[in-house]
Amino acid sequence: MRVKISAGSFMEYSTSGQRGRIAIVSEQKAVYLSEHFLGQGFYEPVRDAMRRAANSATPELALDAAIDRANRRGQAQAFVEIKNGYLPWLASRRATGVPVVSSTWSCGDLVLTIKPHLGLRLRDGSTMAVLAYLKSQPLTQESANVGLRLLEYTIGTTLPEATPIVLDARRGRAFSMSRRTNTAKLDALIIAEAAGYVAHWGATA
Repeated sequence: MRVKISAGSFMEYSTSGQRGRIAIVSEQKAVYLSEHFLGQGFYEPVRDAMRRAANSATPELALDAAIDRANRRGQAQAFVEIKNGYLPWLASRRATGVPVVSSTWSCGDLVLTIKPHLGLRLRDGSTMAVLAYLKSQPLTQESANVGLRLLEYTIGTTLPEATPIVLDARRGRAFSMSRRTNTAKLDALIIAEAAGYVAHWGATA
């Protein structure tokens, strides 16, 4: 049984702790197996707006449009909080959007689609590949490291020579990988979490 999900979904699972993991996988499984899946994610409209904002002279209008069209419970408030955290961070980077490419990474029976939500070029010419974390629970460095490592696995394809970043968008806080991070232990953790995800997927209805 091969299970294919996004890097963001896997990061949500791996950073959630032991409680509620079955519920997370069950909810994700229902979404991924739905015939109406494409474009129907809770955060998809605001992710699209974040990309548009990176190349707009009036980035706030891109986020406002997503807020105005929000029609699911809690969606408008979530989008407002993302706007309030993301736009000041984006302004401080003084960056413009650049295209990114999707890639995949496999571990056992788990296949992850890895595509940065944002590609940004800074004024000095350097680039950033950004995976956006949009949940209400604040992100920690330890949790961000999972997403950062996934970006590192495929950065040569998705946006070569870019710096991987995980952005806690609601709080406008960006995480990068510390040089002190033990990547061997992090890789082992990701392998274990991948096996756990597949097991939980098979155990849910």
